[in-house]
Amino acid sequence: MQTHCITRRLAVAGALLVAFSASIAAAESVTVYRDEFGVPHIYADTLAGAAYGAGYSQAQDRLEQLLQNYRLAAGTMAEIAGPPLVNQDYRSRVWQHDEVCREHFARMDPKLQGVCRAYIAGVQKFMADHPEQVPKWAQKLEPHFPVMLGRFIIWGWPEGQAADDLKKAGIQPDPIEYRGSNEWAISPKRSATGTAIALIDPHLSWYGPFRFYEQRMYATGDDFALSGACILGVPFPGLGHSQYSSIAMTTGGPDTADVYEETVRADNPLQYEVDGQWRDMKTRRITLRVRDGEKLVEKEFQVAATHHGPVVARKGDKAYTFAIPYTTEAGLMEELYQVHTARSLAGIKAALAGLQLMPQNIMVATVDGDIYYVHDGRVPVRNHGLPTNRPVPGNVSKNDFAGIHPLDDLVQITNPASGYMQNCNVAPVYMMKDCPMTADSAKRPYLYFADGRPSHQRARMVTEILHADDSVTVDDAIGLAFCTQVLGADKWQARLARAWATTADAAKTGDAKAVYASIQDWNRCSNVDSAGALAYYAFKMGLGGKKAEAVDVPADLGDEDLMAALGKAVEFLRTKQNGTSARYGDLFRVGRKDGQRTYPVGGGTLKEAGMATPRAITFGPVGDLKVGNGGQTSTQIVILSKPPKSYMVLPLGESDQLDSGHWDDQAEKLFSQGKAKDTYFMDRNGLEAHVTSKIALVFE
Repeated sequence: MQTHCITRRLAVAGALLVAFSASIAAAESVTVYRDEFGVPHIYADTLAGAAYGAGYSQAQDRLEQLLQNYRLAAGTMAEIAGPPLVNQDYRSRVWQHDEVCREHFARMDPKLQGVCRAYIAGVQKFMADHPEQVPKWAQKLEPHFPVMLGRFIIWGWPEGQAADDLKKAGIQPDPIEYRGSNEWAISPKRSATGTAIALIDPHLSWYGPFRFYEQRMYATGDDFALSGACILGVPFPGLGHSQYSSIAMTTGGPDTADVYEETVRADNPLQYEVDGQWRDMKTRRITLRVRDGEKLVEKEFQVAATHHGPVVARKGDKAYTFAIPYTTEAGLMEELYQVHTARSLAGIKAALAGLQLMPQNIMVATVDGDIYYVHDGRVPVRNHGLPTNRPVPGNVSKNDFAGIHPLDDLVQITNPASGYMQNCNVAPVYMMKDCPMTADSAKRPYLYFADGRPSHQRARMVTEILHADDSVTVDDAIGLAFCTQVLGADKWQARLARAWATTADAAKTGDAKAVYASIQDWNRCSNVDSAGALAYYAFKMGLGGKKAEAVDVPADLGDEDLMAALGKAVEFLRTKQNGTSARYGDLFRVGRKDGQRTYPVGGGTLKEAGMATPRAITFGPVGDLKVGNGGQTSTQIVILSKPPKSYMVLPLGESDQLDSGHWDDQAEKLFSQGKAKDTYFMDRNGLEAHVTSKIALVFE
């Protein structure tokens, strides 16, 4: 009996020891190395462990923006920001990002559910470790939030397409923020490296939810390695590269959304006509909480919807609904995960067949040497034959969507004969010389979806450079990413020379001669230290209005107009820029909007002067300066060797912590100088020489 009791006690002790050992084995070590620019390089055994490290790192750098991003997606931002955010919250609630993604999360691949849970746990761990950094308004975090945020981020693209259609009915929708980008890919036959080379260069605002976060993460047990740009609040980058491929995106995809013009019953605005019959609209109520000083005020809204979508406007006896085929979709994270883990172009195409990305020009390059483009999006099948860039009559059922076009229907090309391609927000036909992807090549016009405008300065310049270079080096690729060349400036120089030659010598004052000579000697690159670039800008601005914006010289421009503009340039340089020898970077700067310092920068998108360079930066006035506030947000140059070698830069800095040393260090040391830093991708030995801090985490 006693022996039996001892045996039982030993068995129980053994079982406890096994359980304890199992719990110890389940704990995973996660290491976060920071390089000299504060970029996290996360090493873990599993993708969930790496996501845990990502959550901790992102919270450490930008906790408030991360939490705000979730509120924007959920439609609760007005609770802390007040009335200015009511419209944004209303839109998020209309589209039910929170509800749709909560339901979708329950059906997700358990592996990715675990990744989301681990990421949120990492954020919470930082908040628990640093309660002093947690804002009072911080919300409870839930595992579906990263999925919800991804859906919110892509929503502006199809919603923006529908908004453009609504304008054709004479109704002005809420403004949609401009979104542009550059991308290009070079095949091995045109590269000096013998590999494909790619550019990933999204152009968005430098502030708010689109301010990208730079991150590298490795999960050895899951064969996962990824470098790139994250939306703050999601576990892994969307734009970037794995050990197998790179993926870039630019705005300008096929037509994925429509506006339906509904005929509404005169005596009942909640009934609409379909095929001669009246149907009831579905209605629901939205309650928003809005900050008003120290209290929250509730605002009630009724949302009405037809079978096409929610009513967004009314005019007379018509109601206008947005029909967006992403309404029940939330599979973006799964699709991007499949893209990043695919080992071949065939696998990437299979992943993209899920059609979860917003309407985009998608460009892929692989370590096998393939380059691929697809005019991607979730495009509805329209059988009515009506124009899709204006409201479609909703009272006839044959005008309804009839399914979704599969990936094979979309405009695309693999390994083009040109050996290169670029898309800087242009129609497919402008992506290379003699491009076969014309409007006639599309199965249906709305799959091509080009507005008929010619190619613009950025795209034309990049095409000229790529077409002329059949042996692109790494330095060439980096140089093109930050190219400051102004297309068409030579024609303006020549036209000004003609005007100067016809002008009386008495009008050619000393300062006028100096400014004229500066323009004529200019190399047509808006470099930081270029006096000619600033003189040319001042001259173009002196023309005023559409003449100043013109890229090509207007035929009706007279000599007197040009000389008057030159005179205005002299006056501007004298009075605003401390003399005729002022340089481009004296006026055009980059740096944090709340910072004490700015730094001279070259290039930029100066539409007002017809000076858009391949390097895209938008500027806003800050006192007497023009300071960057958008454009290149996370530029990446990728050499698709085995493993890939890459270079990357952010326009400001990685951290929102002023005392971190990484608040605006990339603006000062890299971005303002047109430089990108080595990512040390899959190069731990190379990274070690640049590590400035190390955090050891335990993921359980």
